[in-house]
Amino acid sequence: MTSIKASRVPAFLRCRTRPLTIPEVGQVILLIADFDVFPEIPVSPEELNRAMQMKSVNARRAFLAGRRVVRYSLSLWLSLNPMDISIRVSPEGAPYFEGEGMLFFSISHSSELVMVAFSRNPVGADLELERPLDMVSLAERFFSKDESLYVREKNDLGIFFRLWTCREAAIKADGRGMAKLLSSTNVKLEEECAASAVVGGGEWKVAYAMIDQCYHAAIASRQQPSLIHWCDLR
Repeated sequence: MTSIKASRVPAFLRCRTRPLTIPEVGQVILLIADFDVFPEIPVSPEELNRAMQMKSVNARRAFLAGRRVVRYSLSLWLSLNPMDISIRVSPEGAPYFEGEGMLFFSISHSSELVMVAFSRNPVGADLELERPLDMVSLAERFFSKDESLYVREKNDLGIFFRLWTCREAAIKADGRGMAKLLSSTNVKLEEECAASAVVGGGEWKVAYAMIDQCYHAAIASRQQPSLIHWCDLR
């Protein structure tokens, strides 16, 4: 595992050492894996049933991979059986840990990768594989006016995905749901690896990085973490 100061977040460094303790206050642990990670870790009957209802095989694999990463990590840190981890789903559809102490997590996936962020404070994570798309039309449909104009001016697919992941991470950190917050979100890109996002009147700090030069990743929290632990499990 590699510890990186969050004020300047570089591209992910691939390490296979797994974090043995929960994140300290003000820190984030971020795990990246493929969909076959931890095949020995069981999921709950409810999670398995939800996965089986998904028509897309890839969506099913992504969902189960995220839940296995969460159950593995929490069982390791809390010395519990993975099946004894209580994971609930909010009315807005966000999973959360129901147990002693405050420990938050956020799951995201794209293509063949899953990413999970853990923190003692509310946190949001988003991962997107860069791919060809009509960025101007999508920005005009989903972004704020300022963001949309910025995308049109820069005409840069990387800028579009950077904005996209930063706003998705911030909305997930807020927790009130995409439908309620999409139109009240505005992202301002700052230095190369950071941004700020206003979501429904609240401000979030976003750390941004590239994975494998083709995945865009963003982590949102109320305050910029003092340290982010990146761990690549592939």
